[in-house]
Formats: sequence, structure tokens, C-alpha cells
Amino acid sequence: MLIYEHPANHHMSPVAILDKEIVKAASFQTKLFELCTQCGARFGIGYFGASKEDIGPAEEMDELPGKLIEILAKDHRHQRDHKGFIELDYR
Repeated sequence: MLIYEHPANHHMSPVAILDKEIVKAASFQTKLFELCTQCGARFGIGYFGASKEDIGPAEEMDELPGKLIEILAKDHRHQRDHKGFIELDYR
């Protein structure tokens, strides 16, 4: 069984995890959910081991669903399956 773990020495980066994979994600804090507009796949968006103090500004959280939707749409355009774990901090 695959367990998703966030490296302790890595900074807090937002990620999206496929809904059915969230139970395998140790210390993942889900902040919101987003659906793929084409296939209905549900993803939890959040951070590993984050407390409210560790989470970025509200503006960043507002941008994350849009970033995820772009990634999911690109998957469909390229006819590939969605990953179960998607890093959203691509600046």
C-alpha cells in the first residue's frame, strides 16, 4: 500500500490528492475539494502537516482550485489519466 508523506525538510506546498487516495496521505490537512469538470473526479486540496498558522494567505488558497482545474483539463486534452497526487505550487 502506497502512503503519501510530505518530506519533513520541505516547505509547505499546496497539493491536490484524488479523493480515494486521501486516506493514504499521512498528516494531510484538506482545506477544500474540487471536481474535474469533465469526468467528475474529486480532489482534496490542502497541505501536509499544516496548521492554520502554516497555511499561506487566503489569496493563495483562492487560486489553487483554478490551478488544479487547468492541470486536469490538460490531462483530458492529452488523453491521459489524472495523477493521484498533484503538486500545485508551480510558480
